[in-house]
Amino acid sequence: MNIKKKIALAAIPAVMALSATDVDSKVLLMSDSGWEVSFDGAANAFYNHASTGSKDDTGIDGNYTSYDTSSVVMTGQTSTTGAEEVSSISVGLLPNVWGFTVKAPTKNGLDVSGRLGLYTHMNADGSSGSNNVINIRETSLTVSGFFGSVLMGRSLGIHGANAILNDMTLFGVGVNSGQITGTTLGRIGVGYVYADWYPQITWTTPGIGPIGAKIGVMQATQLHAEGTANATNTDTPRVEAQLDYNFNIQDLGGYIWVNGQYQNVSRTEAEAVQFDVLNQGNNTAAQLAAGIDGGEYDESVDVGALGFGTTLSFQGLKFVATGFWNVGLGMQFQGNLANGYFGSLDTRGKARHFYGGYLQATYDFGQGTNLGYSYGQNKQVLTGEDSGQINRIDGATRTAALQNYVESHMGMLWHNVTDDFRLIAEGSYTESHWYYGGSKENVGVSVGAFFFW
Repeated sequence: MNIKKKIALAAIPAVMALSATDVDSKVLLMSDSGWEVSFDGAANAFYNHASTGSKDDTGIDGNYTSYDTSSVVMTGQTSTTGAEEVSSISVGLLPNVWGFTVKAPTKNGLDVSGRLGLYTHMNADGSSGSNNVINIRETSLTVSGFFGSVLMGRSLGIHGANAILNDMTLFGVGVNSGQITGTTLGRIGVGYVYADWYPQITWTTPGIGPIGAKIGVMQATQLHAEGTANATNTDTPRVEAQLDYNFNIQDLGGYIWVNGQYQNVSRTEAEAVQFDVLNQGNNTAAQLAAGIDGGEYDESVDVGALGFGTTLSFQGLKFVATGFWNVGLGMQFQGNLANGYFGSLDTRGKARHFYGGYLQATYDFGQGTNLGYSYGQNKQVLTGEDSGQINRIDGATRTAALQNYVESHMGMLWHNVTDDFRLIAEGSYTESHWYYGGSKENVGVSVGAFFFW
């Protein structure tokens, strides 16, 4: 491609999380033949200080000796018993972002572009060899025309995306555990479940007036149980979709959306044996292998989720309300993670239910100064197995108290020194609660800055 180095301050929205903000790509390279290459991104850094209090064990069942530690409050703490003070220097909820978009000349009514997004952390533990990697969250091509647009590749999911893109802590810290070796968590787990970045084929319709829609086929999520009855055979894809509506009534601007997803995750042969052993009770793995089977059980898990929300803007005031419900998806990360976060399935491999949401209000005082407050909560609903274990009605021996809910209050003050440079100060108060297992609190304070291009 014979690129003429003509640099202009043109505005091409970044095809990433930054697209939900007022920040646009500003550097554009254009050729005489119509090819365009744009660059966008952000760099940020924060000082964080967190104070984690001792657990309130009031009302704890004496049989419990530990806690389910998948709560965001517990994340990064070196001790799960006593109070502690921790400080660090890290990126916020967003890593540092380096985005590149290449667009071909329009031909036959089609616009074709490619996108690469590189995301980097800051090695907050002080070691040059830790978390010193480039996370390729975006690598995709997009074809646009009379039919709307089709994205093929890795990009942000549909379900849950609007919740995180409207979260004021997207350009901040949010939940702050103090000891951070990657990014902070924003409201992940205390207002929404992380949308995450997935291989996908997604169609966005051209829309009908103020009504828009999109639907995507995506790589399915593995499900990890609290025990051994995982479901990791993603032999069918996940489907996600969204319907939204924009409106304006004089000075009032509004945006309403509803989205969701569905997937069916089956079990491998070994996982299915574990599931049968746990649910049939008197059958061992050897008996099952010999053909002694006391009943028929569903060896797959149906996962479903629904998200909804609205934004209302009136002069300098903006209000956000969003919520979600899911079965088998989890309270923090979708499907949970094999290396540390469990809970989407109970000890017998049955899907748990979760719900939550957040309320947020921000005000623009003018001259670049903004103030915001939000409250959010995520809750885990007990399965029958969970209830039996907690109340000891089945003689089970459970040592870890089960997570009940996590809630958080967050305040944020930011000032746009220029269109490209922002200063941020924020604080958070977060509590984790366990069924019959007390609570634990975390107070975090952060100051930092963002640079956009």
